[in-house]
Amino acid sequence: MTVDAPKGDLEEVARRFSHLWHALTSGEKGAHSDDLRAMLVDRVRDALDRGADKLDSSDKNIIANTFVLEALVHRGVATDVFRTRHRDLGTFHAIKMLRADHAHDPVARKLLLREAQIGMALCHPHLAATQAVLRLSDGRPALVTEWLDCRIAGLLPGSLSIKDVTTIMVALLSAIAAVHAVGFVHCDLSPSNLLYGDGFRDIKIVDFGIALEIGRRHSELDIAFAGQPDFASPEQMAGEIVDARSDLYAAGLLLSLLLRHCRETGEKAEELKTLAIRLSQRRPQDRPENAKAALHLLGGLNGSE
Repeated sequence: MTVDAPKGDLEEVARRFSHLWHALTSGEKGAHSDDLRAMLVDRVRDALDRGADKLDSSDKNIIANTFVLEALVHRGVATDVFRTRHRDLGTFHAIKMLRADHAHDPVARKLLLREAQIGMALCHPHLAATQAVLRLSDGRPALVTEWLDCRIAGLLPGSLSIKDVTTIMVALLSAIAAVHAVGFVHCDLSPSNLLYGDGFRDIKIVDFGIALEIGRRHSELDIAFAGQPDFASPEQMAGEIVDARSDLYAAGLLLSLLLRHCRETGEKAEELKTLAIRLSQRRPQDRPENAKAALHLLGGLNGSE
């Protein structure tokens, strides 16, 4: 059902808006500069946001009176990820929160807070930064991270060069080397968790929701199985103890995927295919010892750490 506003009210709003627009575009000394006009418009937009928030305290699109939820970008088993805008700064962020139907799920809550703790302990140019943890009005935790526009999963066949593939792999391996250095295994490397912003040099790994301390298994977190079946290592699939070589298995499969999107052939492409096979051996002992060893094999260790 729609409710039509009285004609008199609409005319009054139009009249006041005309006066407002005049004030936004010019002052006593003439037309405002572009910068001043943009600042004034932003002030008005912010005031409207806050006014709407006061009119409807149940507005679910504004959280912590700070972030506007603009788009749902990913739906997980128990969580949703949104692209959000900071109301005062205008910056974009990703916010991961428990869905309402999992608000009282103790395992999901524990995993999200654990993910926040792991993220706060990590700092690397190819790991998406964890920026804050919020508490929603209903008590659910929400994790704020940096926003990246594009996913590797969206690449088209033939869209990559050998240089692109190498750049992505150097970033990936150097990032997981940093994860392993603080004692964790990511356990969820997949195309959906590799994002980038300003070109492939801006590749970043996201989502530490099922990361494990080296030498542990997911059953210790009350999880029967976690990860992407197409990329999880055999030992992870079997619920066994994982170590750094589990992430290398996924890295090898990702390298194979990137090469299928590569438009170039030749000796370098064949060398990369050989490395992909080496990384994705089924037995952990047949893979390189760690990510640094894999970087040496790639020939991209210099300047990548």
